[in-house]
Amino acid sequence: MKKYLFISALLLTAWSCSEDDINDIPDDAPAPPPEEPTGQASVVLNEVAYLNGSVEIFNNGDVNVDLSDYFLCLGPGTYRRIGDLELQGNVDLAPDEYLVINYNMPSAAGGLGLYIDNTDFTSASTIADFVQWGDAGSARENVAAAAGIWTTGDFIPVVGITDNSIAYDGTGNAASDWTETTTPTLGSENSTTAPEPTASIVLNEVGYLNNDIELYNNGDIAVDVSDYFLCLGPGTYRRIGDLTVAGNLNLEPGDFLSIAYDMPNAEGGIGLYANNSGFGDAANIRDFVQWGAADSPRENVAVEAGIWTAGEYVMVVGNADNSIAYDGQGNSATDWSETTTTTFGESNTFTAPEIRSIVINEVEYLVDDQIELYNNGNQTVDLSTYWMCFGPGQYFRIGDVAMTTVVSGSTNLAPGEFLVISPATLEAPDDAGGLGLYANNSGFGDAENIRSFVQWGASGNARESVAVEAGIWDAGGFVPNVASGSSISYDGEGKTSSDWGEDNSPTLGEGNSAL
Repeated sequence: MKKYLFISALLLTAWSCSEDDINDIPDDAPAPPPEEPTGQASVVLNEVAYLNGSVEIFNNGDVNVDLSDYFLCLGPGTYRRIGDLELQGNVDLAPDEYLVINYNMPSAAGGLGLYIDNTDFTSASTIADFVQWGDAGSARENVAAAAGIWTTGDFIPVVGITDNSIAYDGTGNAASDWTETTTPTLGSENSTTAPEPTASIVLNEVGYLNNDIELYNNGDIAVDVSDYFLCLGPGTYRRIGDLTVAGNLNLEPGDFLSIAYDMPNAEGGIGLYANNSGFGDAANIRDFVQWGAADSPRENVAVEAGIWTAGEYVMVVGNADNSIAYDGQGNSATDWSETTTTTFGESNTFTAPEIRSIVINEVEYLVDDQIELYNNGNQTVDLSTYWMCFGPGQYFRIGDVAMTTVVSGSTNLAPGEFLVISPATLEAPDDAGGLGLYANNSGFGDAENIRSFVQWGASGNARESVAVEAGIWDAGGFVPNVASGSSISYDGEGKTSSDWGEDNSPTLGEGNSAL
C-alpha cells in the first residue's frame, strides 16, 4: 500500500513539473504581432471657409487615417498634397478628431474634392469626398457624381461673406446636407447659424424686341421694387413703380414681376438698380444682362460690381417672338439663352431657336486662294446656292463646279463643320481685297443678302459698305496683309476687323489657331 502511494506521488510530481515547463516562457522571447485594426477608415470634408482659405477634415471612422498623401483639388492645376500644406491638428487623424488645412480657395463659387492619392483626379475610384458651393458645374463635379458622392447640378447657395463658412451635418452626400453658417467652428464640432435673410432680385427674362422684362425674387425676404430702376444707358432710366407691371411690386420670394419697358432692337444691355442715386456707381446696380453685342453703356458698371464679364453678351437671332432667359445659376452670358418659348410670369422654359449661320472663317489669298467657311449655327445649310463675291463682276456660285473647286468638306454643311473652296477661274487680290458671302445673287449691293465679310490690305472694298449696313463689319476696318504661307483667320467672337488676324500656320478645314 505504501509502495502504491509512493509511486502515485512521484507521478503527480512529474506532471506538475511538466506544466511549469510549458508555462515558463523566457523573458526575451519575441512578442506576438499586434492584431490588425478591424474598424472602418473614413474621413470627410466637414467645413469649408470658402473665402478664407480654410478646409476642415473630420475622421468619422473607427481607425486612424494618415492624410499626408491625400490631396485637395478644385480642378486642373489646383491639386495640393495635404502633407505639404500648413496644418492645424495631427495629420495622422484619429477617430472623432479634426484637421484644419490652409488652402487657397476660389471666390464665392467652386467645388472641392478630397482624394486618397494623386494617381488620377478624374477617376471616381480616387475621390473620397466632395462639396460644391455658389454654382454648379465645377471641374470635379462629374467625378464626384460618378463616385456616387454628389448629385450633378447640386450646390450650396452662399451669400459670399468672408466671415462665413459652409458646414456639413454629417448625414449624407447632397448639397442639402450642408449649410452656410455665420459661426465657423474650424477644428471643433460644427455649429450652424444661418445668415440673415437676404434680399435678392434678378433679371430673369427679357423680350428684347417685345419690350418685356421679368424680375424674379431669388432671395429670402419680400422686396418692394417700386423705387428700383431699369437703365439701358444715359437718358433711358425708368422707375419701376411708374411703369406698367403684371404682378406685385412688393415681390415675395419665388415670385415674378413682368414689366413693360421700351427696349432697343437686337442688341443692348440693361441694368437693374436699387435706386437712382448714380447709374455709373457699381454699389447701386443689382443685376445686368446684355445681348447682341458687347460694350453697352452699363457693361462697365456691371463688371466693376462683379456681376458680369467684360465683352460677354448673349447671342440672339433677332426674332420678335423670342426672349432671352436666365438659368438661375451665375453671372455670365453663358447663364442666359435665347428661347422660342417665352414664359413671362412663370419659371423659364428653354427652347433653342433654329440658327442658320455660316461665316467666312479663314482665307489664304496669296498662294492657293483657298477660302474656309464654317457653320456656327445649329442647322445644316445647303451652300450650293450661296455665292462668294470679291467685287463687281467677280462673283462665283459655290455649287457650280465650273466656278468653284471644293477642296474639302461638303456643300451641305452641318453645324460645327468646315467647307474649304477655291475659285476655279477668279483670283483673290494679293494686296488689297474684300470677300463677301451671299445667300443668293439677287443683289450683291443689298445688305439683306450678305451673310459674312472680310477685307484685307486696305479699306474701301466695293462690298464694305454693304457689310457695314448689314452690321457685320466696321467701317474702314481691314486686316493687315500677311506674309506668303500665312492666312487670315477669324477668332469666332465678333463682327469687326479686330476679330481677324494672321495665322502663320494655316488650319484650313479645321478649327483656327488662337490669334
